[in-house]
Amino acid sequence: APLTIRTCPLVPQVLKSCTEFIEKHGIVDGIYRLSGIASNIQKLRHEFDSEQIPDLTKDIYIQDIHCVGSLCKLYFRELPNPLLTYQLYEKFS
Repeated sequence: APLTIRTCPLVPQVLKSCTEFIEKHGIVDGIYRLSGIASNIQKLRHEFDSEQIPDLTKDIYIQDIHCVGSLCKLYFRELPNPLLTYQLYEKFS
């Protein structure tokens, strides 16, 4: 479903910013399959953790667009509970 004014408060800023950036600039092979440079991912994470909205149009992120996709994957991987909850596991097996 598209992000709307009603759903935006429910979407964490890191995901909103990263997905919008990827939709605009991420027409490359393997955007979520290939990893970005670890130092760029950590820098980007630190900017979001500092409650800033980073400028994703900086050369560092444009040149390493995979770091933005990697940060999205990292966000989901570090959730305290999986996005598809344990109760749903049986339905997928």
